[in-house]
Amino acid sequence: MARYLIIESKSPLDGGQHSFELAKQLRELKHDVTIYLVQDAVFAARKRFEAGETLVAEAKAQNATLLADEISLRQRGIVKDRLSEVVRVSNMGELVDLLMEKSDKAIWH
Repeated sequence: MARYLIIESKSPLDGGQHSFELAKQLRELKHDVTIYLVQDAVFAARKRFEAGETLVAEAKAQNATLLADEISLRQRGIVKDRLSEVVRVSNMGELVDLLMEKSDKAIWH
């Protein structure tokens, strides 16, 4: 069982759903998966954004970990009360730790 880090930078309306599909496949194979949302991908974490809500719900059902970059959220005006409860706010320090020590394979999309 490997630990995968999938870094998604695209909105669900611009191809960002592919990382969630990959995460689902990897979870079905019993791998640990963390999806780290940056740039426009943080829109997936927004409450009441239909395209994102579906992806986040599926990732939660698969027990994937969902993180969203705090700077990307702030730049796009997504405050904590508009963020899905399933997604945890993170920072670049944690992303570096995930890349360097806490994942076996990283995929950036």
